Amino acid sequence: PFTKKLLAMTVMSIYSSSCEKDALTATEGISVYIPGGGETAKRDWFPFVMTFHPGEQFGAYVRRNASLSILYNFGDFIPSKGCSTLFDPESPYYSSFYGAYLVKSSDAVPYGFQDENAEALNEEEVAAVARFDYQRLVLRDFSLSDERAVFSFKVTGTEHGLTYAGFSGWSRADAVLTVNGCAHEKTAFTPSYLQYGVPAFDAQEDLAPVGMVGRIYGKFFAEKQIGVFFYIIAADPDVLEECDKELLSKSRITLE
Repeated sequence: PFTKKLLAMTVMSIYSSSCEKDALTATEGISVYIPGGGETAKRDWFPFVMTFHPGEQFGAYVRRNASLSILYNFGDFIPSKGCSTLFDPESPYYSSFYGAYLVKSSDAVPYGFQDENAEALNEEEVAAVARFDYQRLVLRDFSLSDERAVFSFKVTGTEHGLTYAGFSGWSRADAVLTVNGCAHEKTAFTPSYLQYGVPAFDAQEDLAPVGMVGRIYGKFFAEKQIGVFFYIIAADPDVLEECDKELLSKSRITLE
């Protein structure tokens, strides 16, 4: 079990670097730095943030002319188990992620915002990004079928005109969610096990729905025609607040 985290760090460092070449952060000249778990005393998240670039797959999913890049991180490995807390239903980091979505679209109204002024989030469109990421890119590898997929949310609070990551003009939305959890019994190898480890916890029901909390910060960068959406989804409200304070709020954006 002790070698699994080292394997994940090696594989994901190489794979993430390959994805970065095609990501919007490289092709559009917008750099987004997000601290990883290695920069906190608790080290409760994976050591570094990774990049994945599904590109136009997302546009086909939402039936819009849109491209997506994802920066993400998840709960750190449990040394004795050889897998991430992502799979532990008893952990406050169960099924938890944080990072950023970058969406570039050519529509008059930027994707993820209510109007062309991009002063308020379109909550349904932002949720569609998270749904695509979580269901299509994470849980499908764990054999989640469309018939069993669960993703519902209720916004519990919004704010506008915030300063975040060194820029003003951000909007924030908090929500409670019900989604499929990540706990499941392994039946066959999937490449996702290289980054998360093989689940080592008993799952009473594979991918059973679970209550979560979420937070999104969104801002449209008109000079790049890109919306940036920082996000946290966590099993525990205290984890969400701590992640925002200690990690996500220390992110930096640089426009080239």
